[in-house]
Amino acid sequence: MQSLGPLVEREHEVDALRGAFAGLAGGFGGGSVVVVDGAAGLGKTALLRHARELAKESGLTVLAARGAELERDFAFGVVRQLVEPALPRDAGERAALFTGSAAATRGLFDADVPADDTAAYALLNGLYWLLVTMSERGPLVVMVDDAQWADLPSLRFLGFLARRVESVAISVVAATRAAEHDDGGLLDDILAADDCVLIEPRNLSAAAVADVVRRELGPEATDDFCAACHRITTGNPLFVRELLRVLAGGDVRLDADGALSVAAAGPVAIRRYVAARLRRQPDDVRRVVTAVAVLGDDVDLLLVARQAGVSLEAAAAAAERLTQYGIFERVEPPAFVHAVVRDVALSLVSLPERDAEHDRAASVLREAGEPLARLASHLLRTAPAANQDRLPVLLSAAQQAWLQGSPESASTYLTRARAEPPPPAFRSEISRRLGNCEAHQLALANAGEHLIEALSLADDPAQRARCAYSLARFRNACGETEPALALMSQAATELPEDTDPALVKEITGELIGFTRADLSSRTAFLAVLARVRDDVGDADPLVAAQLSLEAVLTGESAQRGIALARKALAGDRLAPERTGFWPAVTTLMVTDQTPEAEQRVEGALTRAVDRGQLFPQGFIRAYLARIALLRGDLAQAAEHVETGTRAVPDPNIGLPLLASTRAHLLVEQGNIEEAAEVLRELPEIREPRTALHLWLLGARMRVHTARGDHDAALADALACGAAYERWGATGVWEVPWRLCAADAYLGLGQRTRAAELVEEQLRRARSFGVASHLGVALRSFARLGDPVPSLKEAVAVLRTSPARLELAHALADLGHQQSRGEGRETLRQAAVLALECRATALAERLQGTLTARGGRPPRIEVSGVPALTPSERQVAALAADALTNRQIAERLYVTEKTVETHLSRAYRKLGVSSRTQLALQMTTSH
Repeated sequence: MQSLGPLVEREHEVDALRGAFAGLAGGFGGGSVVVVDGAAGLGKTALLRHARELAKESGLTVLAARGAELERDFAFGVVRQLVEPALPRDAGERAALFTGSAAATRGLFDADVPADDTAAYALLNGLYWLLVTMSERGPLVVMVDDAQWADLPSLRFLGFLARRVESVAISVVAATRAAEHDDGGLLDDILAADDCVLIEPRNLSAAAVADVVRRELGPEATDDFCAACHRITTGNPLFVRELLRVLAGGDVRLDADGALSVAAAGPVAIRRYVAARLRRQPDDVRRVVTAVAVLGDDVDLLLVARQAGVSLEAAAAAAERLTQYGIFERVEPPAFVHAVVRDVALSLVSLPERDAEHDRAASVLREAGEPLARLASHLLRTAPAANQDRLPVLLSAAQQAWLQGSPESASTYLTRARAEPPPPAFRSEISRRLGNCEAHQLALANAGEHLIEALSLADDPAQRARCAYSLARFRNACGETEPALALMSQAATELPEDTDPALVKEITGELIGFTRADLSSRTAFLAVLARVRDDVGDADPLVAAQLSLEAVLTGESAQRGIALARKALAGDRLAPERTGFWPAVTTLMVTDQTPEAEQRVEGALTRAVDRGQLFPQGFIRAYLARIALLRGDLAQAAEHVETGTRAVPDPNIGLPLLASTRAHLLVEQGNIEEAAEVLRELPEIREPRTALHLWLLGARMRVHTARGDHDAALADALACGAAYERWGATGVWEVPWRLCAADAYLGLGQRTRAAELVEEQLRRARSFGVASHLGVALRSFARLGDPVPSLKEAVAVLRTSPARLELAHALADLGHQQSRGEGRETLRQAAVLALECRATALAERLQGTLTARGGRPPRIEVSGVPALTPSERQVAALAADALTNRQIAERLYVTEKTVETHLSRAYRKLGVSSRTQLALQMTTSH
């Protein structure tokens, strides 16, 4: 008895599956998502088999896979099962699939393509576009059984895919065991997909069980007998099948008296019956059963034979016998009829024997050239025994998982290696790698613990330096800048002479960045920078980046700083996850090269997302928010603040920086007290210690000024000026502390002192030659004397800068000083510009002023590119650069339908009907 025959009492479920495929088969709809969720034995696998036949009958291509408990740590193992059989063998056809974003995934499927450091999000996006390309050759059904045992990267991809199928010819069908979702919510992510169809098979009714009983045992079975069968199995199809198998093998009456035999063969008895059948098998057969239970289903019969220690012929005969007995579903490759039967088979193997079997399995798979992750999955199931032979496999699997964007799997392998335990020489490095993986996953407490442990276990100078370096970078990213600098100094000091030059350069480069950021370490910074300049010269990108910032700080011309920054960033030789990248970007920000700076930081964000690096995203978003604020794009700044704040937990160096921009945005919205509360929630900064504290001081000065607290504003401004002096900043820099102090002095009635500071800032701004700094200084100077000439100059200067909001404020100031007619037009321009910047509070104040001045209130509305939302502008800009919708979707990790939606809205708002017209609008706009 192999099954219950035709699907029983599953008409509703079959109709749901048929409906999910109807749109694909007819070619008039997008994909769908179906989840079959139920307890063990409810026939989920049978439903999926039926779904597969339905799909094939409809002309759909099915990509099928099955999760296995033994392979949960095999990164992208289920994805490989899905895709590999469907890849064409012809090299040309195969290459055509791996184009665009899909190229990042080739290393998963082609052995001759080495794994690189392409990580998480790039792989998910690449896999999505690989399937989209395959679906263009014919609609696809992606079908995964036992999804509760799928590896986490594959589950993450299924969720990624499920949220994007509505506009492509791909449907997803996944079967999972209810209440066994130990996956961090990834299966719930699939369930959350729009219009997901949830199928929850129920136990069979009493009538259905009676029909099956009479079909299998005979029509004379009485109602009492059938009711007893239903009662003892609760209608679970697996238990019904096994019960009937037990009853069919004995002389059982099919009446009320026979119901007693039914009671004796309940679910527990059924399990005992399966176990008894297995125990009665010959030794070779039992070994084959154990081998398949250990190796998992769908393993080649030859490997099963090697694991069992029998000949291939003996293994085949055993598999045939077990199939006849209903233990296996098939002979080649052998597979249990159900996971419950496998569980029973595995329960017959003692724990010490099971440990030895998994060790043997790793050896068998290694000899067969199986993937490292498959070997390592068996070693994970062995007990620690100080077996040093296990370490190379576990460490190699961890490295491969890391490169393939699965820090979770890498952490699992490293944790197991750490427990073996490794010999002393390996312990430090394993803990260091584990800590880095955990930081990558935002498991910050564990990461800190293991990185500290790594440093304490390091037994040679090079390893101590490496560990101090890792711990320093972690602490710096958490905002612990002082201990981070001490650790980085230790790392650089302890490097032995024979250290790998690449490691020396990396650690020294980070030491330069750490000392640069520390406001009190200028002497140390200059010494390290001079040493490195002597070694590599000024042409080195790391040196050029620092020299660009030095040029700006010390009051050299802006053009020299810009030239050095561009030289440093040329060729993408500076990795954005290293501190050397950011001085060059900051130079571009301070010198009004915000579009160029934004492009560089957007590239850093793409790189972090592609590599699955969560930790740096708060810091990167903080820079993007700051750049958008400098440009006056408050909507974009707010989007970066919200996204960055959600992306990372506390502690993270980016969070205070994001909070500083949030405070500026709230002030622009007129929410002064809310802005003050945002800053009050941050740790108190009595004396700024790092360069990034200056952003916080700038925000706090502005809030104090808006609240009229001139004493507090002056104290912060003077503290900022003292910090600049310690830092060597003699030129114009980001936070105009002199102007903030001047505002405070004016509020306190000290006009002479205010004038001195404003005049000094204006002199420096003219020398520096950057429009935004000069325009802001001129606005302040206008408060000290005849305002109109200074404000007219400020407006003229700011029109040449990217600082649109500063221009709006200058126009507003000028309009208030001009005659009624002339001022009305200036105020109208300021109001339009304020709306374009999404500075609604300023726009409303100006609208009120215009209304109060009499006459008909002007109609103020935003049109053109400023009317676009941040997302629409991003899509439109890429379209203007001649990217296709497909290329834009690949770049932004969205669907083509999303691109089409944003693009159609952009066309409507801009009044264009072609990409040529769009490109013209985008290039001629500000």
